[in-house]
Amino acid sequence: MLECQYLLLYLCTADEEQTFAVDPRLYLNDYRSVIKTPMWLGHIADQLQKPRNRIVGEFVTDVQLIFSNCALYNRGKAEILATGIRLKELFDREFKSVFNIKE
Repeated sequence: MLECQYLLLYLCTADEEQTFAVDPRLYLNDYRSVIKTPMWLGHIADQLQKPRNRIVGEFVTDVQLIFSNCALYNRGKAEILATGIRLKELFDREFKSVFNIKE
């Protein structure tokens, strides 16, 4: 889990505008009508703090959900979409490095 905590901190730092830090339903009125399973970095951080056996796959699924939700909701918003794509690429690259995955 230490690796997941590091990756989450890495993403939070890379998300300079904190676009993906808080629940988007708090500030986007129509978010619920488009996105059925919201996810944000703060929620993932909360999940990592819970005393249960969380597997890396669940963490990755939650992070990937942020990016897929971003792509779906922001189809017409190039700037936010580009931020999501950039963070996804950073996450994928750092994940491979942290877990020593060779292609």
